[in-house]
Amino acid sequence: MRETRSVFTFDEPIERLWSAVTVYEVLVHWLADEVRGRPKVGGDFSWTWKLGLEGNFTSHGIYKKIEPLKELVMEWKDHPAGDIFLQLLFESTGPNSSKLTIVNGGFPDNDSSQVWLDGAKEAWDGQAVLLKDFLKQNKDISKFMKKT
Repeated sequence: MRETRSVFTFDEPIERLWSAVTVYEVLVHWLADEVRGRPKVGGDFSWTWKLGLEGNFTSHGIYKKIEPLKELVMEWKDHPAGDIFLQLLFESTGPNSSKLTIVNGGFPDNDSSQVWLDGAKEAWDGQAVLLKDFLKQNKDISKFMKKT
């Protein structure tokens, strides 16, 4: 199976980076237009992007592994390329710095999957830039979180 891997550094404490990636009320500000499902092993999630005239695109999956502040693994239920997974690895590199490794894998070992692999790399690299910008512009992301 093939995968794409990218590593990003953030001028953010790991707790803040983890929250920005795992709290669905925050995800709608940088990842997708609609996000459903809180991280829970075995729990479902869906992300919807509103594409204007093209309509909406929704992706569904399951949370496979959650290790707070370290690792989040999700598996798509409906990806056209098959059993695709997303692994996010978090690493603290200092009190106000962290690293996020994004691994998108499970792509078939054939030439026709290259378009999916290239698209995944480009998409996740772009999302990481959006995440960095969002965190830079919003020093208090708790304002987006539901109070319970």
